[in-house]
Amino acid sequence: MRTHYLSHQDIGVGFFALMAKALTLSPPAPEKAPDPAVAEVAKPEPSRGLFDRLDAWFWEQDQRAREAYLGKSKDVYELEARIRDLERGVNSRCN
Repeated sequence: MRTHYLSHQDIGVGFFALMAKALTLSPPAPEKAPDPAVAEVAKPEPSRGLFDRLDAWFWEQDQRAREAYLGKSKDVYELEARIRDLERGVNSRCN
């Protein structure tokens, strides 16, 4: 069995790559072309700034962690208990 030790440089590069991926995410393209009459009236949406994109990315990560935590429940009763714990803030890290 081989073990791979991570150095501080590897961790820093991994963190940088993760943050770069989060910042380069673009909003999904619209499914169909908008109506020309509506497009003239509607104002274009302002571009999202750095902090808005970071906030959205961290929110998505938190949601994934919550869904994974709830997905580990074995039955409905345990699921309800986990939901109550999340609502009350008992398991803030969703372990």
